[in-house]
Amino acid sequence: MKAPASAMSLRPQGELGIYTVATLRHDWLQALGAHDELEIDLGGITEIDTAGLQLMLMAKRCPGKTVRFVNHADAVLRLLELANLGGALGDPLLVARTRPQPQE
Repeated sequence: MKAPASAMSLRPQGELGIYTVATLRHDWLQALGAHDELEIDLGGITEIDTAGLQLMLMAKRCPGKTVRFVNHADAVLRLLELANLGGALGDPLLVARTRPQPQE
């Protein structure tokens, strides 16, 4: 049996939602099966719904794997803020964005 490669990057484009999540789930699980680390660049996401959010949570909770979400599109940040799941996804960008800004 071949050992998994260390890391891989994915860059989904367009909608991350109910109509695309089945295909993306297959792709992400395949990548997680072959790699120890997965970086998912969310900069190309134009829309996201709760099905997309569930896919992100599934990937993040995959035992023995490291998944990082980077370059979050505004649509993704808005949903993470609304669902208050930035901490559950270990998202330092979201945490930094929601800190109160000092007033002058």
